[in-house]
Parts: sequence; structure tokens; C-alpha cells
Amino acid sequence: MINLLELKHSVIRQLSEHWKQVDFDGLAKDKKRFVTYKFKIEKTKLSNLLGHVIHRPLNYFKSKDSSKEILGIGSHITYTKKYDYNKLLGLIESDSDLTFLGAQRFDSNSKRDEAWAGFDECHFTLPKIIFETTGESTVLKVVFNKKSISTEDKRSNALFELEAYLNFIRHDFTVTKPQEVSTYPSKDQWSKMIDYCLGNLETTPLEKVVLARKEIVEFDRLADPMAIFEKNMKNAADSYLMYLDPGDGKVFMSFTPEKLFKLNQREISLDCLAGTRPRSNDFEADVKFQSELMSSAKELNEHRIVTREIQEKLSAMGADIRIENKESILKLKFIQHLHTHISATLSERSNFAVLLNTFHPTPAVGGRPWEMAKKCIEEAEPFDRGLYAGPMGYISADSCEFAVAIRSALTEDTKLHLFGGCGLVTGSEAESEWIETQNKMKNFEITL
Repeated sequence: MINLLELKHSVIRQLSEHWKQVDFDGLAKDKKRFVTYKFKIEKTKLSNLLGHVIHRPLNYFKSKDSSKEILGIGSHITYTKKYDYNKLLGLIESDSDLTFLGAQRFDSNSKRDEAWAGFDECHFTLPKIIFETTGESTVLKVVFNKKSISTEDKRSNALFELEAYLNFIRHDFTVTKPQEVSTYPSKDQWSKMIDYCLGNLETTPLEKVVLARKEIVEFDRLADPMAIFEKNMKNAADSYLMYLDPGDGKVFMSFTPEKLFKLNQREISLDCLAGTRPRSNDFEADVKFQSELMSSAKELNEHRIVTREIQEKLSAMGADIRIENKESILKLKFIQHLHTHISATLSERSNFAVLLNTFHPTPAVGGRPWEMAKKCIEEAEPFDRGLYAGPMGYISADSCEFAVAIRSALTEDTKLHLFGGCGLVTGSEAESEWIETQNKMKNFEITL
């Protein structure tokens, strides 16, 4: 791994020398609010740095194919309301060096519970320190508010603060054994929830609704989110990874296979992930599960509801649509999904806020039609989803990428909240959906 002590000394030395040549009066006239200094460093697997970071907030994102990794330390700004998206857009459009990391609640208008206190409608942070690996190169970005380096005294203070942010110490993390596991809802309540939704599917135009449940794991001491995250990374190499630690004691993490969208200029790509069977260590049994999945009318219907809606929304945007890997199998550590990949060229440039509003939630995590599915979820689910199943990712001037935060968990004091969901269509059964959600939480349960 990169020598972090040498890196710190090198960055501070280079900045000190550079600032001797800078016309700070001229810099002050520039309309940009921030100034970013970039340092190309040895290619680094940024997940290996996570356990060494001292300061908070701490935010981390890895794309599913590992082509993009971003680690952010500290915060200049954190936007917590969706009406702030215009401010965020204004910043990145005027300054192409800035990158935000974060997530948005599944439903911004739903009732909140105490477990999610500290996470508002959204949580998008502009870090002070950004490590970013793209392809074969890693760059360290140090972001200063221009006012913080406008005088010699302020620059001295800025370097002192930077030195603190670039101190890294490896911490020892341990996952303690759970003392108690509670299930919300209970299995009996789950059956009633399923019956309620099936009744709506039979008597209304509702085509699909996604219900979730959760487990709360109780430890005898404070939950160690970094230990949990590091252990789960080993089973999620082919997934998106996200770790959000605002520094207030709660941490949200996700290991999700599902892309919401990736945007680069006018090129957009999306995943349709719906329809599920478990995996097996026995080859023949695993192939049998795969065959069942590919031939199940119920699972195919559930999947096609998702692909149809995404195609309809892209068509409404005037996009040139391309379907790839139609109804193929995506195999993960413990489960396998029906998967269709869609890419398109948009008729005009768009931005993250428009696309979030357009594509979230997909029927893979919400339902169709959404307003009817939303009513079912509000009536049936006995807890607040918070960031679970919401969009999570990064935003920059020339690109953005969002995943759907399924396979996720929240640490809260001595508790770990685990979430799992399932899509209901006509023909769904409470017992099989219970088992499906259990399989989706298995990644966390195995490591505990």
C-alpha cells in the first residue's frame, strides 16, 4: 500500500512551495468558491485505506466493475434537502473539479423514525480530501475554500488542518457476536402484509409492489461499523459499495448489485434487476435454481414490469435505446437474479436531479404504478426505510453514477439494522417471499 506518511509530507511541501508563486489577489477575483489541488499518486485500492482514516465525515463509493473508487474525508458542505440540488448543480457546473458523495432517502416524504435521525431527505457531501481511482490511475484532491487561504496566517492554519486530515492510523476492528436478533414485522404480521398487498393486486390496477422487512441485531457493546463493512466486502467484490459516516455515531453501508443509472455526457446505462432464486454450493442444485428462475412465469413477469417501465421513461425522453443481456442470470454470493442491461443515448444533456426524479424508485424496489404501490408500502410496512433502497452514488460535472441501496445496513449505537425486500405480483406467496428476504440478508448474517 502507498506510504501514507511520505504522501502527507510531499503534499504539504508541494503546496507550501506552490503558494509562494500564487497571486492570491487574482485568485480571489475568480468566481469559483473553491480551489482544488491535484496530486497524482501510486494506484491505490482505496478500500484498503478505509480502516486507517481518523477523521469524520468519511464517505466511500466503489462502482460495481471497480472502474471507479472514491474516498472522501471531511466536509465543506453537506446538502440534506432535495431543494438544495440546484445549489449542488450550480457548484459543479461552475467548478469541474468538485465531486459530491452521498445518498437520498427511499421516500423523502415518508414518516421518519429515530433510527434514521441525522439522515434527512438526502445526504450529499463535498469532502475536503478526495482520493479517486479511475481505471489505472489514482489522484489525491485537496479542496480549499478560497477564503480559508486568502492570507498567510489562514494558509498556515489550512496546512495545519490538512496535516491532521492526512494522518492515518490502522485501527483494530472486531465484530462481536450478536446477543439478540429481532424481526420486524413478525412472521405472522408478514403474512398479513402479503395478503393485504395481494388483495390490492387482485382488485386494483396495481401490477407490482415491493415490500421490505428488517432485522435488528443487538450487540453487548457499540456496533463496529468498519469491522462489519470490511468483513462484508469479501463477499461483495462484484457489487457497488458505499459507506456513509457523518461522524454522529450512525453509519449507513450498502453492498448492492443494482445500478440505478450511470450518466456520462448524453450516454446513460441502467440495470433491471428483478426475479430471484438462492445459490447453492452444489453445482447441479445451483443450475436447477437458475432453470427455475428463467422459466418461472411469476419471476419473468416481475422482471418485465421493471424493464418495461424503464424503457417507457427513456422513450419519453427521446432516447435511442439499446437492450443488452436480456433476461440473463446475475449470480451473486448467496442469490441469483434475472438481469437486463439497458443503455441509451439521450436526446439532450441531463443531470442527476432530473434523472433521480425520473427513474427512482424503479418497480424493482417500489412497484408499478408507483403511487398505488407507495400507498401499499405506507399502509403495510411497520418501519421507516430511510436510505434503504434509495439512490446512492457520486456526482461530478461530467459524470455521475447511482446504485440502488439494497443489501444495506445501518449501525445505531449497539444495534445493526438489516434490510431485505421482495417484489409481489399476482401469484406471490408469503412463505417463499419470507425466505427470499432472508437470503438477501444472508450476506450480513454470515459475517456476524
